[in-house]
Amino acid sequence: MTLRVYFISTTGRRDIRKGQIHVFSVLSSWKYEYEAIDVAAPENEIQRNFVIDSGKKSEDGKIVLPQIFKEEKCCGDYLDFLNAIEQEELQLFLKQIAEQKLDIIPQKIEKPTEGKFLKMRILENLSYIYIF
Repeated sequence: MTLRVYFISTTGRRDIRKGQIHVFSVLSSWKYEYEAIDVAAPENEIQRNFVIDSGKKSEDGKIVLPQIFKEEKCCGDYLDFLNAIEQEELQLFLKQIAEQKLDIIPQKIEKPTEGKFLKMRILENLSYIYIF
């Protein structure tokens, strides 16, 4: 299950270049394995045609890069990626988890005091949040 990021290395648009850098830095910092595919490279003509046919199109019918795919399924473009980060649903956006696993169920609800751990059950694993 590979993530693929389709980008363009020859763009003159600063917003596209910054968006591509942001996608790469977020995926790298979260240690997601991904394949970066430059659609401007002549050897990637098949991938370029694939993203044109299968990618998310803007309101005017154009493909805006970067486009993020999980295998052959389009996750979305950069704006969708930003929205997923803001909504704290990046894993769902990248199709790493199913929607029903997003529930966060507190094991014990209490007012945290200084130096106390608050336990929460997240995705079947225990995670601890330290309150200073």
